[in-house]
Amino acid sequence: MEHDHKFSDVPRGTNLNVLQKCPLCSSPRLSPTLICTDYTATREQFTLNHCDDCEFVITNPQPEAGELSKYYISHDYISHSETKSGLINRLYHLVQKQNLRYKFSICKRYAPIGNWIDYGSGAGAFLKYVSDRGQTITGFEPDQNALEAAQRKQQVVLPITEYGLFDSKVACISMWHVLEHIPNFQEVLRKHTENLLPNGVLIIAVPNHLSNDARYYNEDWAAYDVPRHLWHFSEKDMRKIADTHGLILEHVRPLIFDAFYVSMLSEKNKRGNILMGIILGTLSNIKAWTGRLPYSSQIYVFRKKSF
Repeated sequence: MEHDHKFSDVPRGTNLNVLQKCPLCSSPRLSPTLICTDYTATREQFTLNHCDDCEFVITNPQPEAGELSKYYISHDYISHSETKSGLINRLYHLVQKQNLRYKFSICKRYAPIGNWIDYGSGAGAFLKYVSDRGQTITGFEPDQNALEAAQRKQQVVLPITEYGLFDSKVACISMWHVLEHIPNFQEVLRKHTENLLPNGVLIIAVPNHLSNDARYYNEDWAAYDVPRHLWHFSEKDMRKIADTHGLILEHVRPLIFDAFYVSMLSEKNKRGNILMGIILGTLSNIKAWTGRLPYSSQIYVFRKKSF
């Protein structure tokens, strides 16, 4: 009975949406597997459910869509605030340019000629990097403060609500750690597929909860990031997405630096040693490089089927 009570705890003062079926396979067999804390904004606790049929992991119950914005109001939420305070955030910005170069090279390598979209563009760092290199790109962003920060960089950014009206065909749509935040992610993926040119690419980066650092840190793993992360993907889940939306998963690429960043944040969550986070990030990358486990975060390159 004590175990059951543990998984019945829910945040107070929040309107919650209880999912009855898995959004990937529609199975009603969802089992509680972990309790995680919102270390960024509220210190509330949220339950992770595991689908007994397809093994997809979801945050359940979830804050209703209208409630989610309050969980992003934090000076520490770096993709929106661009804060450089604290050692971890300074290190993040130190490697950001190299990460931007890497992301751009992947998009450039696989996308056909045409315009690009960055969906969930945050404060516009990727938009600026891409447009500075002569590629036409449009951002869509739900957070008003982040949208305005991107516009101050003189980038073309539109409210996310306008994406439903967007029907131009584009060569590349990128989502850098965005898919896990979207309540209606299947609907958005359908729209992405419609908006891609024949042979266009959809490039998605998400954390992988089967990585070594995720297994080590367990409920303190920073990339669970409840309740902002509503869904927790593995490569198997991403292959299921490809099948559902008529896409071909062509390539999987690692995000090497994410293991260090996430491990250091995880150490902060558990009041540990940031140096230990660097060691764990290194170990996670080594185990992924040897093929024993997936990387902490991975980039998936999907191509629209050309009939």
